[in-house]
Amino acid sequence: MATEATNRRSLLRPVGIGLAALFMGLLLLAGAWMLWIFVLRPPPDGFAPTTGEASGIDDQQTSVLQYTIDARSREDWVYFSFEEGMVISTSQDALDWDLAVRRNDLLTNGGESNPLGMGGAVDLGKVTLAEAVAPSDGFLTDETHEDRGLENPDLHKWYNYNWTTHIITSKDHTYALRTPSGEVALLTFVSYYCDDGSSGCVTFQYRGPEER
Repeated sequence: MATEATNRRSLLRPVGIGLAALFMGLLLLAGAWMLWIFVLRPPPDGFAPTTGEASGIDDQQTSVLQYTIDARSREDWVYFSFEEGMVISTSQDALDWDLAVRRNDLLTNGGESNPLGMGGAVDLGKVTLAEAVAPSDGFLTDETHEDRGLENPDLHKWYNYNWTTHIITSKDHTYALRTPSGEVALLTFVSYYCDDGSSGCVTFQYRGPEER
């Protein structure tokens, strides 16, 4: 019996050592990953929030404008007007805004966001902003998702999230956005990061709006 117990301990000892080595290796790997994510990883490319009106894009057709919204607040929506070409101070039930941004969430001025508006959006897929053509129908209006809350069904998919690096990148799709008055603008998202590397600065390029 003593010999049998000794043999069993002899067999279990290498297994225990192997499991301990595996556990330590996993801890080191996790530690290295966290060190990269929180300390060593270079900050993602970003833009400073725009002050004043949207500006034209260099080496692009003059009708393409770019704007960066400071949407870092987790509570407050920021409202953008295509007519003004800038962020405006307003309320959700007003008809003077076209796109609302809060972190990576986006709203149009219609549906459950504001029943008085005609706002909506269509995902046109991976087509360039210069080549995109505004559709005459198919616009989805804002609605309340049971988990995500108020959103536009097409605009909430504008980005990819990398679970390894925790970085958000644009899908590079172009979207048609109908304004509360029924005009249509075309836009594509460029970045989710500020010039200091922090998240919540949403940069987009757009054309229009035009009457439909």
